[in-house]
Amino acid sequence: MKRVMTNRKLFASALLVALLIVFAVHFLDFPGSVPDFKRASGGGTLLDAVPSFSEEETYRRLAAYGEEGRDNYAFRNRTVDVLLPLGVLPFLFLLMLRAVKRLPLGRPARAFLLSLPFVYVVFDLAENGSVVALLASFPDRMHLISAALPYLTSVKRAASVLALAIPLLIFGYSLVRRPRRIDLGP
Repeated sequence: MKRVMTNRKLFASALLVALLIVFAVHFLDFPGSVPDFKRASGGGTLLDAVPSFSEEETYRRLAAYGEEGRDNYAFRNRTVDVLLPLGVLPFLFLLMLRAVKRLPLGRPARAFLLSLPFVYVVFDLAENGSVVALLASFPDRMHLISAALPYLTSVKRAASVLALAIPLLIFGYSLVRRPRRIDLGP
């Protein structure tokens, strides 16, 4: 029984940490937060929020951020945007782990589902590195990295959505499939 409570506390702690980090990064104004970037860049849109599938558009946006916005974005990608995926990873993994335990899955399917939170983090960190490289070389162009960036962002986004949606669907399925007891009274 004590182990169950420990697992619940671990899961609740991971959820709380993830929610606090996501909320702070997106809604509080501090160095590296989204509101801070919006201010520093004059209302710019992060490349990892809305991917740009053309090199011209990517570099137009980088230029529009201005020097302060680009410096802010580089700082953000080396700090806050590393903390964010690493901070939500434990929650996403524990959520998926709890979900896959409800289904009779083979080892490959289980491994695939449990890997989704890690795929999200790996692609998010690769995306961050790509953005930092583009910013460091600006205004010189890095054709391969600017071409790869929107695909890194797309895979990251898909993996993060799947890492959250699949467990929720599994829990929903479990609720629907749960046998219901009918109390006919005394």
